[in-house]
Amino acid sequence: MLVAAVVVLAALVAGGVTLGVLQLQSRTNPQSVNLRSGVTITEDSAIVQAAARAKPAVVSVVTQVEPSVSAGSGYLATSDGFIVTNVQVIAHSSTLTVLLVGDAKSHKARLVDYDCQTGVAVLKIDQVSGLPTLAFADPTSLVQGQVLVAVGGPLKGSALPGHISALHRPVTVTDPVASDQSLEIGDTIQTDAVIDQATAGGPLLNVGGQVIGVSMAAQGSGGGFGLNTADIQDDVQQILSNGQLVVASLGASSTVLTQQSAALAGTPEGSRLKVIDKAGPAATAGLRAGDVITQLDDVTVDAAHPLPLLLRSRFHPNQRVTVTYSRDNTSTQVQLTLVGAHPAC
Repeated sequence: MLVAAVVVLAALVAGGVTLGVLQLQSRTNPQSVNLRSGVTITEDSAIVQAAARAKPAVVSVVTQVEPSVSAGSGYLATSDGFIVTNVQVIAHSSTLTVLLVGDAKSHKARLVDYDCQTGVAVLKIDQVSGLPTLAFADPTSLVQGQVLVAVGGPLKGSALPGHISALHRPVTVTDPVASDQSLEIGDTIQTDAVIDQATAGGPLLNVGGQVIGVSMAAQGSGGGFGLNTADIQDDVQQILSNGQLVVASLGASSTVLTQQSAALAGTPEGSRLKVIDKAGPAATAGLRAGDVITQLDDVTVDAAHPLPLLLRSRFHPNQRVTVTYSRDNTSTQVQLTLVGAHPAC
């Protein structure tokens, strides 16, 4: 089986797919899709049926990072070929090829846009229509202990059952642009389902067959992680609608301070500023590296709502906001106007 898989991968690369992965391209043939479904099913016995129903919408994403070829997964968000995956699946690849269930033909793919701060990427295959799709679940319905299944693409065809072990876990991953650096994804789903490389990028499903997350490769032994739909669905919707992602920004990077890490550091829970853009609104307002942002307007910043994700879901460019921050155990407020920017890696 392994030899056969390698032969398939080599043949796909030899077919001449020539996509530069981090080269953004505009979307074509836009098509509306309902990303928010209110249907909720909680019976654990439905998990096998949920995986079976979802499989036709799950794809394999074959990549080439010289000198090797590998494969991850993704899933169809629209019937005309827009695919959601994990940016780690496509990082540093010179080519992208997508395999669909029941289709002997391989499809050249292109990157539409990505957000390495949330970990999501959207790909596009052309000259397709009527494909099966998956919808996002209600992100507020996720609970620790919930049953899930991680579904991989047709190249391996895995369906890995498990549970949500924990929510709102910050995870450090390799920077998808600079492999010698790392970055933090601030709000992930931890699961006891052991997610391998071929399954990474595929959907994490609830028993209703709805997407609750996007798989990340297992960290160590004993489990894996997933990008939380609460953080990525606004990114995906904007990319599908506009072909490009622009998010509100303070002009600063940050890291999550969980309740535990904040207690050890003797600071409030929130997001600690790391690097400040000298020309950005944070610097203009007098914020410094090391300041802990605890609130934007009346919205609390914490492990479940880290700063970069709040800026995506609750705020918009050119909005005037009040920033509450802690410096030297003193809480202070400043006002600033958010700018619009493509998420930086």
